[in-house]
Amino acid sequence: MPMLTSVSHLDQVAREWNINPEDVLLIALNASGARSPLTRPRMRFQLRLDSRPDTPLYLILSLGRTDSPFELDEHELRLDGEKVGEVDGIEDDDAVLGYWRGGTRMLTLNSNARSQCTGCVFCPNTLEGASDPHIKALDMSGYLGALAANSGLADLSAVETVTVCTGCFLHEHLALEHLAEVRAAMSANGCTGTLHFLSSVLTTDEGMDTAAGLGPFHLTLTAECFTERRQILKESKAKLTPQEMVAALARAKDRGITTDFTYIVGLDPIEDAVEHLRTFADVTTTFPRFQTYQAHNAFMDIYRTPGSDTIEWHLTMRRHVEELFAPTGLRPQWWQNYRSPWCFTFAGEELTGAKV
Repeated sequence: MPMLTSVSHLDQVAREWNINPEDVLLIALNASGARSPLTRPRMRFQLRLDSRPDTPLYLILSLGRTDSPFELDEHELRLDGEKVGEVDGIEDDDAVLGYWRGGTRMLTLNSNARSQCTGCVFCPNTLEGASDPHIKALDMSGYLGALAANSGLADLSAVETVTVCTGCFLHEHLALEHLAEVRAAMSANGCTGTLHFLSSVLTTDEGMDTAAGLGPFHLTLTAECFTERRQILKESKAKLTPQEMVAALARAKDRGITTDFTYIVGLDPIEDAVEHLRTFADVTTTFPRFQTYQAHNAFMDIYRTPGSDTIEWHLTMRRHVEELFAPTGLRPQWWQNYRSPWCFTFAGEELTGAKV
């Protein structure tokens, strides 16, 4: 049975759980993917929900899911045949060297070659073509300058964050060398903002000292899941235990580094997830990147934890995370994470900044 069977089912679930229907719809959409006449397995696009047409949302979605209650084409999104949103700007979710989030507040770089990455089972990169972006150190400053010019910016002085999200560094020292190159290129283009790194290889005291010395620094540790780690994750991630990840984030926090982590909702049983997430709360200084698990094909479906194919499971997990993080004052922002279980509300509070 699909997570949602119809718009009336959506409204019923929203009432029973006292959650706005848009958040329920977006959770189910991310978890279910969509049927589509489009031939690519994964697309990014802008969505305007009919119930909130003034708030454009960006999504990246699995297509070709013939069992999904959602259908998407170039113009609209439907739930059980009933239109629920308008679609615009569809494009392949292929590898690009750099792209913006939050207007031009945050620049994300895929600046290291990905071909050496063995990948995790939930990663969509294996579905993509042969694109393998890589920026050499000598090209970095020029690339950032060209990106600024193409975006109508004189320089990057107004950019708040530059994020390096390519997870293909085999060793800590290689990651730090690349991050130093990125910081130098940022400085050459007038950017004094935060250097943000998503990775599991930056863990040691010495590494954290070096990272803290690169100026404002934000570490997002790629935790992803807590159970079945060796079956699901590539080796460089899987070898870290939850306790070691908490210790690494504590080292970063002690040095004034902004800290959080990525976590894929739908891989762990709820009890295991909550037990471990509770230990992460004290070493996290900005809201973690909780992402709804997207299975791109039937093979990836087998990694779902039992029960997570229902909307009730996801809303239960959402409520547990709210109970853990509501007291911290940290809040999610959709523009930072298009697969979040939260878009418009968190623990009954209205969220701001949903627009991209």
